[in-house]
Amino acid sequence: MSTERVLAIALPDSLLIDEDNLRGKTVKIGQIARAASIFGVERIYIYRDTRQDFERDYLVAKEILQYSETPQYLRKRLISRKSDLENVGLLPPLRIPHHQVEPIPKQGEIREAALFFQSGELVADIGGREAALYSGRGQAGQRVTVKVDSARSPVKVSEIKRPEEIFWGYEVRRAPSLARFLRSLSFDLTILTSRNGEPVATKWAELSSRLRMANRTVVCFGAPDMGIDKMLQQDHNKVSDFPRAECLNLFPDQQTATVRLEEALLGTLSILNVLRRILN
Repeated sequence: MSTERVLAIALPDSLLIDEDNLRGKTVKIGQIARAASIFGVERIYIYRDTRQDFERDYLVAKEILQYSETPQYLRKRLISRKSDLENVGLLPPLRIPHHQVEPIPKQGEIREAALFFQSGELVADIGGREAALYSGRGQAGQRVTVKVDSARSPVKVSEIKRPEEIFWGYEVRRAPSLARFLRSLSFDLTILTSRNGEPVATKWAELSSRLRMANRTVVCFGAPDMGIDKMLQQDHNKVSDFPRAECLNLFPDQQTATVRLEEALLGTLSILNVLRRILN
């Protein structure tokens, strides 16, 4: 059985409801991508807000999140030009491990690669000065993780599984409504963030212990204009219908009328990051 630790977040597809243009949406998604990367979020679930159709905003968020996570040296090969990406120059660089590569690869190094044909042979773009000879089951146009078997020209790489011991980016997944999503979960710890939740200070020791024990944790957020409670009401549910989930207020005594989603994400993950490392 794998002991891989997975940290996931769940956001509604109405996450961009407070932004009225693509520029603002791009900036907001960039802030979300940065927060997720800072704290090593491996999965970003985007669940359905069923009060109306937010599919268009979901697609925008997905495209920009995936663009941001793709190493810069692979973007031209893997991502076609799309109108949703016209403001990606505003995105902050993530500078996560698989984005930071040197032109000259080192033997044993792990990199992301894009596969393509060159002179009739399947080769890998690994961000080096030359394409690398590729060994694996991938196909042209795919992104794969590879290990440098030989750094001498011609560089040789072989396909491997994504490393578990270091953060290797996030993936974006679609999810149903929040209530349906919560029922389908197989996570060890589910946290619902809500202004109506229990103040985090009252659960400090217990939550610290649970975070350190949990291999799979998911943190769920409401929309900019609708909290977790009302999200669950869309399926005629309430927080108490999910007794195994921790419903927490992580911003007690907040002095603003609202906490923006990108602010809630950064603040919540900061607190949980500390809690996971406390030794009781």
